[in-house]
Amino acid sequence: MVNKENYFAPETMSKYWSVSQFKTFNRCEALGLAEARHEYVREETDALLIGSYVDAYFSGELNQFVERHMDQMFSKRGGGLLAKFKHADEIIDTVTRQPLMMDYLTDGEKQVVMTADMFGLPWKVKMDVYNGSRIVDLKVVRDFESIWDKGYGRRSWIEYWGYDVQGAVYQKVVELVTGKQLPFFLVAVTKEKIPDVKIIEIPQHILDAALGMVEAKIERFDLIKTGQVEPIRCEECDYCKKTKVITEPEVYEIEEAK
Repeated sequence: MVNKENYFAPETMSKYWSVSQFKTFNRCEALGLAEARHEYVREETDALLIGSYVDAYFSGELNQFVERHMDQMFSKRGGGLLAKFKHADEIIDTVTRQPLMMDYLTDGEKQVVMTADMFGLPWKVKMDVYNGSRIVDLKVVRDFESIWDKGYGRRSWIEYWGYDVQGAVYQKVVELVTGKQLPFFLVAVTKEKIPDVKIIEIPQHILDAALGMVEAKIERFDLIKTGQVEPIRCEECDYCKKTKVITEPEVYEIEEAK
């Protein structure tokens, strides 16, 4: 049985598909396989730490977070909280001053785990807030501007980070477990000097399209995960750079102006 304690355990991650694992395979199949086999662990960047700090505050797990990250949070000289975490406190304060955002973040059970068989495979989800009538996820993002994505052009930050995919999978797993199709909301705050805030409902047609994309790709990804198909390397992510092997020289070409 999957629960909060074993959700990120290696054996659980090997058996179940999750949104984060799917998104990794979708970005780079080689990276996805390496992480699924526990052969590679991505660096915990400042951006991830700040987001996790804010998440921990609203999930009620801040004390545990601080215990795990003392060395990264406090100055080795004076012992004071580092500036980036002081700004994280400002981000938290921005959210707590928004009554509607706090309603969405407190009206329901936090960190709810569910599992279901979807597309013939076992999936797990961990929802920030679930109350039986809506699914809510807290996002701490750089800003709300569109982002350049190679092969796609400029995309909304929601599409770029795969939050439409997250909403689609969360919604479908809940539907398979409860029989109810619930709306999915993002409660979002930016890391800007003056944080911006939004509550966004992702429309059903966008969730349906994202779920269709998952269905179209998951069979191949699972064949890769189970060792039946070789992954394609993106040659751009840190994992591909780290494991790169040059087999022949490349011919220099003048790049055309874009």
